[in-house]
Amino acid sequence: PPPTMLRGPHMAGGAHILRQAAVRTAAWRIPPPGTKASYHFGTKEYVACFETPAPVDGCKFRAAAVKYVKNFDPAAWGDRDPIRTVVAGRVYQGGEVVDTVDAAGKVNGRQVLADSEALAAVTDFMRSHTAAAATPRPLSSLILPTDAVRRVERVFLSEGHAAALIGNQAMDFVKQDGVTEIEESIQANAVERKLTDKLLADEARGAVQILRYPALVSCVSNFTNFLDLFRKTLRNLEAGVPVLVLSRSNTSQHCYRWFQALQKLTDAEGIPASMLAFASTSVEQQRAIMLQSPMSPTYFTGSREVARLIKEVSPRAISSTGGPNTLISVAATPQVLQAARDSAS
Repeated sequence: PPPTMLRGPHMAGGAHILRQAAVRTAAWRIPPPGTKASYHFGTKEYVACFETPAPVDGCKFRAAAVKYVKNFDPAAWGDRDPIRTVVAGRVYQGGEVVDTVDAAGKVNGRQVLADSEALAAVTDFMRSHTAAAATPRPLSSLILPTDAVRRVERVFLSEGHAAALIGNQAMDFVKQDGVTEIEESIQANAVERKLTDKLLADEARGAVQILRYPALVSCVSNFTNFLDLFRKTLRNLEAGVPVLVLSRSNTSQHCYRWFQALQKLTDAEGIPASMLAFASTSVEQQRAIMLQSPMSPTYFTGSREVARLIKEVSPRAISSTGGPNTLISVAATPQVLQAARDSAS
């Protein structure tokens, strides 16, 4: 990411921030002596966010998901309720209707690609939130939906909603172990909430500034529940960052269905509908949206090839690409340092 933007597991997994020490420069700056990296990876404060994971009844989730799939009506993803663009609670009806396909290339539903009216609404969503983020305002004037977002999260991880997340993903992506993913979400989210709390506390005391430019979430076909819904969307929302979720060219049904559920749950909690949007678009339309939003980060998990293409139009893209998740070395050799650079690219 650009030098003035920090994110990752040590920065609440999504909320993008600007260190005040780096405001006046476009180059990476070494913090002055005495600066404390209070919850970066490996620090005592970071480690303290971990605790013994709560036990998870995977059998319960599996049974509920199997029941959900058996009772599922395939027409629910067809013309009765196709994927559409949604901005600030409004569902846009117009546009080209196309088939959607699962991971095996089998048609499994319908999608309405955004027409000019829907695209204008998405553009306005991005522009208005970008203008708001660029306007200086006291932190005391900002009402964060943190507690409400966490209540939404608890509902998502309850048996009924989790069954839908697992079942939809199983039918769309076919081969993902959604039960394990929900188990991991329950355990990892507990850590990430603590990191968010530390981030927000740092902002309150003036140590960091959260840049609340709207975040673009480019959904991944597998682990979309863990990564896209929880780590990228909810973690940004609880820090007051608006989110635009992007459709996929395949296996897009299950991503749209968690967005629909999220919209209903956030509405019930009184979270402003203007904080969320879903763009049902082609790849070309998505690139145009990114190109018009240079201040916004695009969160992407996938191949290096696609990450490079996104970087062309989204300079603040944050990509997690292929490679080892853990590297242990007794020395910082040139090869190890290069691996670290490649991992962060």
